Amino acid sequence: MLRQELPLDIRLMHFTSRALVWLFVLGALAAGGNWLLQRPWWSIRSVRVEGVLQHVSATSLRSQALPRVQGNWFTVSLGAVQQAFEQVPWVRKAVVQRVWPLSLLVRLQEQQPVALWLDASGSAVSLVNAQGESFEANLGEVQDLGLPRFFGPPASQQQVTAMYRDLQQRFAPLRWRIASLGLGAQGDWQVQVAQGPSIDLGNDDDPQAFAERLQRFVRLEPGVAAHYGRAVVSADLRYANGFAVKLAKDDSGAGVAAHGARGASRGTGSKSKSRGAR
Repeated sequence: MLRQELPLDIRLMHFTSRALVWLFVLGALAAGGNWLLQRPWWSIRSVRVEGVLQHVSATSLRSQALPRVQGNWFTVSLGAVQQAFEQVPWVRKAVVQRVWPLSLLVRLQEQQPVALWLDASGSAVSLVNAQGESFEANLGEVQDLGLPRFFGPPASQQQVTAMYRDLQQRFAPLRWRIASLGLGAQGDWQVQVAQGPSIDLGNDDDPQAFAERLQRFVRLEPGVAAHYGRAVVSADLRYANGFAVKLAKDDSGAGVAAHGARGASRGTGSKSKSRGAR
């Protein structure tokens, strides 16, 4: 015996009624679940902070970051918590995760200051970290660190930091420590060695030529100072085949300027020249 098929309107009505029942059930489950998640049973019991921290204090974290942790263990936004901790001075990066039972674990990476950043007037306005990023902090906290001073065009912190690391390696044979390093508007580099010479490095548009000029000076500088018995006060490395130096004054008060060409440096009287001169 064949079953008679129900009319289309009856079938649509049955389908609609079943769909409404399911929607009601799902809505009730969602509302019940949301109600459960909002209960105080799930309140965050502790926030554990890990990391090697020297400048970030527990007091600053409690006063600046923790008040911005909103919600319970289920509903709290980990991204918002991360942002709250990263806005605390000296915090470079925060990683946040939920840890059962009802705790948050925050791993902090502290800023590692490499240098002071100077503005156009020569005043320190911020710090530069190991990644070449500028960050704000209380400059009084780094007064005793003897940090070098960087300066240059806006947004050139990473470029200056990269040059600083390169020069540190190149100056290692002379045991020189960089006191300041700057990038001029025309792309020329100036470096001041702590208790040593100021050096005009020229530009590094040609990396190979730049490296050769610098390598020549580092190799020959001790011999120039020994030859004249006086320290090098300043040096100009912009020559293709040599460099010019200014020496400390002698006993008579006269200064000596020496020009080196192809690794040679000679002089008579108060000034000396060679084929490497301008």
